Amino acid sequence: MEVTQTTKRVVKLGGLGGQGVLTAGLLLAQAGMNSFKFVTWFPSYSAAMRGGEVDCTVILSQKEINSPIISRPEIVVVMSLFSLDMFEEKVAPNGMLFLDSSVVKREIKRKDLKVFKIPASDIAVDLGSNQVSNLILLGAVSKATGILPLEEIETELERKLREEGKESLIPINKQALERGAGLV
Repeated sequence: MEVTQTTKRVVKLGGLGGQGVLTAGLLLAQAGMNSFKFVTWFPSYSAAMRGGEVDCTVILSQKEINSPIISRPEIVVVMSLFSLDMFEEKVAPNGMLFLDSSVVKREIKRKDLKVFKIPASDIAVDLGSNQVSNLILLGAVSKATGILPLEEIETELERKLREEGKESLIPINKQALERGAGLV
């Protein structure tokens, strides 16, 4: 992917602890280090380990990033109703909203957004692991936005899983990314 000097992409991901929101954001940030000069990953989470609200902001840029705190992200991914309620109004005008339609049932209020309803949790179960819905959404984001080639995310995912001694998880995780990309 050719990235111009003015390229800056901002992604906000939100959901519940245990859904892999922070993992997906970190994976995007780490994969982005190959194409972008400056990268931030800024997580935020409640005191609850699993089930509490979590979110993170990923900024990929060719220029220095002044702050990891962004008030109007251009791309938002939500995996819970609370996250949709919290972030829908904060998406930049004419931005993109990706949601796990298996979980988030409410209609989108804003008409200026490009909305991608991806039944990620249902697809994850069909694939045999309810833990890959985050990667299904990340695959959709990769394809729909062109933020990073899917291959770069897959390469980083494979590196990370090998480093953690979880090589057996590589096929289903790559399948989840590819399935998500195929939905948009």
